[in-house]
Amino acid sequence: MHYIPNDSLEEDILKRMGLSSIDDLFSDIPESLRLKRLNIPEGISELEVMREFNEMMNGSTCSSSILSFLGGGCYDHYIPALSGHILSRSELYTSYTPYQPELSQGMLQSLFEYQSLMGDLLKMDAVNSSMYDWATAISESVLMSARVSRKKIFLLPEIISRDKIGVVENYVRGANIDIKRIPFNRETGTTDETELERMITPDIAGVYLENPNMMGLFEPVITRVKSLLGPRQMLVVGINPLSLGMVSPPGSYGADIVVGDAQPVGLHMNYGGPTAGIFASTMDIVRKMPGRIIGLTKDAEGNMAFCMTLSTREQHIRRERATSNICTNEALSAISVAIHLATLGKNGLRELSIQVASRARNLAERIDLLEGFDAPAYGGHFFNEFPVRCDVDVQSLLDEGKKRGVLIGINMCPEIECTDKIFTISTTEMHTMEDYDQLLKILKESREVLQ
Repeated sequence: MHYIPNDSLEEDILKRMGLSSIDDLFSDIPESLRLKRLNIPEGISELEVMREFNEMMNGSTCSSSILSFLGGGCYDHYIPALSGHILSRSELYTSYTPYQPELSQGMLQSLFEYQSLMGDLLKMDAVNSSMYDWATAISESVLMSARVSRKKIFLLPEIISRDKIGVVENYVRGANIDIKRIPFNRETGTTDETELERMITPDIAGVYLENPNMMGLFEPVITRVKSLLGPRQMLVVGINPLSLGMVSPPGSYGADIVVGDAQPVGLHMNYGGPTAGIFASTMDIVRKMPGRIIGLTKDAEGNMAFCMTLSTREQHIRRERATSNICTNEALSAISVAIHLATLGKNGLRELSIQVASRARNLAERIDLLEGFDAPAYGGHFFNEFPVRCDVDVQSLLDEGKKRGVLIGINMCPEIECTDKIFTISTTEMHTMEDYDQLLKILKESREVLQ
């Protein structure tokens, strides 16, 4: 907790303004409209405030107080102390929008480094300095695809979280874009390739696929989708950036736009946010991109300098030419990601990626040996999370696990609207072999209770 004084200069400020009290600042507001008193408790001491905060936190559950194998886009990875140390520099965490580049060179350079590192990881031409999160990045990619193609139909997979779909639907309603869902194959847990090919017609703006998908499985069709699309139809790919330490980047198989969440590479889970949404595109459509791009240039004396090269919201350009109303980027989160990627380096990222994938495969093999469980539930390759099929009610199983102090996974039944008893389990380098033993024990005991 930081002490922020707010009264030492009050009297002097009011005197310089020619006012006698703070109430005089609101003299132009009719008395009948002013609140006489806010419905809040009386002030208490700092000691009492700290006691209340501690009581509130003691009632919270976090990754350090319960064994968790949840995933679904938010993962518990180790973040070195170096990241927090650099991020705590006052010029980083107090900076706002860098409207005056000559005064914001440090912030601009930091965001430029984020864009450069992410561009190298994705193998994409241009990366903006982040969106709010994955869901807003997908939504903006749909709008961008419609702008580029001038078409009003967009394909989204059926196997995608309801939270993301909800945000997309809110975004596209005003733009009158029709969202059509691509069925997934219930035998493979991935996109139905036959249905996808049937749905790709000349009147669609683009296709969005996640790789790996919500089940944790890599999409075999992803490398040939671009060949099925027309010249102005967009292939949008959603990714887990950590997986790119060991699998082909989306730029290598023709992605026009890449989105995702940078949380796995340098951001704590933070109760679900804030994170940093990834957004990248090819150079030929970069002027249709939302958000802002930081560029490297030279000043009047020929010295290296940074500036906002592209900023396409209505505050910066004519409203009718704006590509987005997103106000800013997740600057501090993006810088944290840049610090983490630079700390890991190319070899470190690959090593961590392989370690996480190996752990997931080993855990799946051990679960598959348990009676009543099938892991992975579908064939195919996966990264850090995988689907598990069981012979008891999924939600009851997860509830039993929680009673025993383990968050087993995420129930996929409501997400994919099917009767198949499927849930996903995620693992990271934070789990120990003892944690895996505990999970297996809880799975076995919980199933026995429900039999």
